[in-house]
Amino acid sequence: MLVIVFRQRRQIKELNRVEAPVEETKLVDDKVEADAGAVALFATLSHELRTPLNGLLGIVQMMNEEKQDEDLEAIEGCARHMLAVISTLVNHSKIKSEWADLPEYREWVSPYELFEQIVAHLSFRAGLRGLNLKLEHQDKTLRLRVDYDHLRNIIENTILGSLEAISLVEIPVEKKTLTISWVASDGEMRVSIYNPLETYAEDRRRQVNTAGGLTTGERLPRVKMEYVYWSVASMLLEKYNGALFSKPHPELGGVTSLLSFEMEQMQASPTEKLPIGGLSLDAQKLSTKFVKQLPFKLSILVAEDDPVARSLMATVLKHMGQESRFATNGREVLDLVSQSKSYDLILMDIDMPIMDGLSAAIALRNGEAGEFGTKIPIVAVTAFNTLSDESRFRKAGMNYFLPKPVKIKHLRNVLLEVVRSE
Repeated sequence: MLVIVFRQRRQIKELNRVEAPVEETKLVDDKVEADAGAVALFATLSHELRTPLNGLLGIVQMMNEEKQDEDLEAIEGCARHMLAVISTLVNHSKIKSEWADLPEYREWVSPYELFEQIVAHLSFRAGLRGLNLKLEHQDKTLRLRVDYDHLRNIIENTILGSLEAISLVEIPVEKKTLTISWVASDGEMRVSIYNPLETYAEDRRRQVNTAGGLTTGERLPRVKMEYVYWSVASMLLEKYNGALFSKPHPELGGVTSLLSFEMEQMQASPTEKLPIGGLSLDAQKLSTKFVKQLPFKLSILVAEDDPVARSLMATVLKHMGQESRFATNGREVLDLVSQSKSYDLILMDIDMPIMDGLSAAIALRNGEAGEFGTKIPIVAVTAFNTLSDESRFRKAGMNYFLPKPVKIKHLRNVLLEVVRSE
């Protein structure tokens, strides 16, 4: 029984010691310095690749909302797959280069809502691999004190690795079920992921270690993407005294992945509100998906330097019945906010000329555009959807985070949240 395997985290660690020597299990060496130039170049290229992908996804979302179409869903699924790969590679590079000073912002996170969001995000990808995703929660009230980005990447990359490790030679006609369950007690979080279609590799740990040690300048044989996903999850687990272990199921086939790590915990009363920057699943039950216009009108200041993204956002906000004013850099945002108190919130791009979104948010919170600027809700809207970015945005005083391409239903939920809060 998996429950027996999950009794104690030390059992997982002991199994890891049997599978590989202790000195091989540490994926990040504090003494190894990554090539800063290669990391910077890779980050820049990844951002430039994501910008047109985000535009494509935004257009597809709008078309698909008007009329549900399987071809449009397939296009969106493929584009999101590419974004996931790019983000994982950037996160891998970021962990390697910033390990000693990796940004961290601990907050109380609901694992119930986080797992629900991850499953909703990965369902289409799983369906292409012949799987349905099933969640088994311990409860809805537990809260973990953790960096939201770190926890999401640990769980999401473990699942993505499992999906990649499926043989594509013969996808079953009738879908199987990938089951994800989690329990937490005494400061320990334990997650089980059973994938009936995953192919087990005897040298998995060695391959994960190899993927974890890669840098952009090395000339090595091609590494399968599942090992890159698992290496990112494993490196982050080291931050939380955790471990990732997998084993084949002798009777049913497939593979079970087990994660165990330490996190401060508490029980909370049921709430609709996620930690700052998250989206409430309860809020999504308000039938916003099919509402073309919201029952209120906000005055929204949009900071965006890319003309395609500006045009797309203008169309989306008009579609939702909202008023919008545009700025092309952070300095313009400060000027507009200092001149008028009519804005209800700011949608702030991060990568802009003259003054970027992060600097503009800090300036607003420091009162450089008047007292009004210290209180106006700010939503970070950016293609920089990589590890610990949300932490930086929150520390700068931003209230919400929307990764590009912005999903229309997520934008609606943020607008609803702003109205409720105000």
